[in-house]
Amino acid sequence: MTSSSALVALLVVGCAAVASAMELTFYVGDAKGWTTGVDYTAWAKGQAIEAKDTLVFRYDRNQHTVTEVTKSNYDACAVSATPVSDFRSGLTIFSDLKAGTSRYFICTVGNHCAGGMKLAVAVSNSSSGDVPRAQPWSPPRSTGGASAHLHAGNAVAAAAVGVLVKLALF
Repeated sequence: MTSSSALVALLVVGCAAVASAMELTFYVGDAKGWTTGVDYTAWAKGQAIEAKDTLVFRYDRNQHTVTEVTKSNYDACAVSATPVSDFRSGLTIFSDLKAGTSRYFICTVGNHCAGGMKLAVAVSNSSSGDVPRAQPWSPPRSTGGASAHLHAGNAVAAAAVGVLVKLALF
């Protein structure tokens, strides 16, 4: 492989690694997850959620729901006969966030919504990448699972860049 070919490959892999690093995963409620007693309005204000990011709800499926509703149903803590979506699995992931949209989520169990278990998310346009975004909270990696797989991609990309740099130098 010529050094110019290696340099081109290095740039391609490096750009891919940077692009993937810009897509963040947000765990609703951080360590507490989706449950009662969390100020989700304050939580949302502390996040910079952009298009292509992922929103993860972790909750006790026997005690809570994640129901996506319209703004009017969000404001009223009510569910129409046909909510946008309704989940009860204990782990709900939204990776279809679109720029310029707002998403509204409530828990439909008892008075949970009226007690503050509701979340409004405004999805902004992706940043230009000029200013790095703060990494949101993520669960400990020692448990493996999806979180470990999300971060493994960046490690592989970094290793590939290192190998290509070495090849380009020799």
